[in-house]
Amino acid sequence: MKHISVLAAKHLGVIACPANATLLDAARMMDEEDISSIVLVDDAGYLRGILTRTDILRAALERPDRWEKCACPEWMTRDVVTVPPSASLEDAAKLLQQKHIHRVVVAEDDGEGLAPLAVLSASDIIYHLVHHR
Repeated sequence: MKHISVLAAKHLGVIACPANATLLDAARMMDEEDISSIVLVDDAGYLRGILTRTDILRAALERPDRWEKCACPEWMTRDVVTVPPSASLEDAAKLLQQKHIHRVVVAEDDGEGLAPLAVLSASDIIYHLVHHR
């Protein structure tokens, strides 16, 4: 696991939603793609936040009459934990453990901002451990 890069363990591609979308828009995308989180990007495609199923549940419980109209920035995590494409799978796993989180965004800094490339979850790492021993 030490010398495997995060991109070797995860296919490129990220499901993204405009950062100014509503929670209902984001929830629909997450449901359609069967994913547990969605990356939120600005008009240029740069990372602005991440929204999870738990964030949507929290909004639905706190604002049951209007959660679906809430804007994603109100509920998303803005300080997204990221790793560069060159990071090792072991480094990503350690980061998940240290931060007590379930996923990191693999992102490339192009000088203008962070461009999301993939989302790497603890499940992805476990899959790699089982299937690539």
